[in-house]
This record gives sequence, structure tokens and C-alpha cells, in this order.
Amino acid sequence: MYMCPARATPEVGLMIGSTARRTRFRRRRKKKDKHRSREEKRERKREKKEKKVSSPKNYNHQRTRFSQKKRHGTASGAQWGKYGIISETDFYNKTQEFRTWLLEERKINPEAISKDQERKEFAVFVEDYNTATLPHEKYYHMEAYERRMTSLRAGEFVPPAEDSYDPEADIRAHSLRHKRAPAEHESYLSKEELMELRKVQSERVEVGKMKLLGMEVKQNFGVRMDRTMFDD
Repeated sequence: MYMCPARATPEVGLMIGSTARRTRFRRRRKKKDKHRSREEKRERKREKKEKKVSSPKNYNHQRTRFSQKKRHGTASGAQWGKYGIISETDFYNKTQEFRTWLLEERKINPEAISKDQERKEFAVFVEDYNTATLPHEKYYHMEAYERRMTSLRAGEFVPPAEDSYDPEADIRAHSLRHKRAPAEHESYLSKEELMELRKVQSERVEVGKMKLLGMEVKQNFGVRMDRTMFDD
């Protein structure tokens, strides 16, 4: 017996269509919810970042760091080359200043060190000279300093030096000396030996001036010191 296939009734068609629409609606809503959740997450993250940046504590910290950086940069720019720029080729031009610094600040006998050690010490001197961290003005220009002192002793009016002693520079130089590796084979001197070397150094300066003026110079005046003089 032949049976005809059942035809879909209108009610069944409406049911299928309604189910399909609900499925599409759920998909669209799920997609929108996912997109909204992503946007909300981004918004929360952005608000959290803005809150952190605008917080008083963070703002003050950033402002302090900026001020310190600006102040440090200004100070560095002002110190570099304040007394001029020299290099290792200026050794003979700055021998007097270098030897005085070596004797008084480094406590090293300039007559008892090797050429290699002398070269290393002068490199340190050049660095401190160019960064204006030498502890006294006389180490920059000895003749100008001696002229000022002579005028002061004579009772003449001497305008104050433009580049006066800077205690902060002295502290910086002291810190730098302690950070550097200790020099090899340094010859440290006693107080009496330092005074004797200062005397010889001063006599040598006088010898140079006397020769320029055509004056006679004693043979034992400003003689070169031998390290054996300091041996017991």
C-alpha cells in the first residue's frame, strides 16, 4: 500500500523559522557581549593607568626625578671646562701645577715615581682639571695664584678670584680619588719630606724667574732631590 510523505504544516515551518531566528539572535548577542566585555576591559585598564599616573605620590616622584636630572645636567654643563681644557700633551705646560698637586694631594714624591706612573697620575690630573674638581685654585694656574698671594702680602688691593675654592668640588674630588684603584708603587711622604719638597719646588720656580731676569743662580739652589735622602 503506497503512503504519501507527510507535508510540513505551516505550524511546523513557523517553529523552524522561530528557532533559527533565536539561534541567530543568541549568536549576535553573544558576539556583542564579547565585544562589550573586551571594551570594558580596555577601559578599566586605561582608567587604572591614568589613575596611577595622576596619583599625588607618583606625580611627586616623577617631578623630583625630573628636577634632580635637570639640576644634575646643569651642574655638569657648568663645571666642564670651567678653568679650560687640557690634554696629556700639555704636560710641560702644567708641570708645576701637576707636581704641586701630586705632592700635596696625592702625597707622592714626584722625583721617585716611574715615567709610566707619572703618565697615569697626569691622566688623573687632566680629568680633574677639565671637570673642575681639583680642590684648590692654584692647581689650575700656579703663577696667577702666586701673583695674587704676593699682592696680598704686600697689602695691595686684590679683587676676589672669580674661581674661588669650591667645597663641593673638593668633596667630589675626594670621592673620586677613593673610587679609583690604588696606584702601584706610590711613594708616600712624611710631613718633613713634604716640606722639603715644597721648598725645592718653590726654589725651582724662583730659578726660572731669575734666569729670565739674567740673574746669577746658586749651584745648590733648586737642586734635584734624590730619593735616597729620605731613606733612614
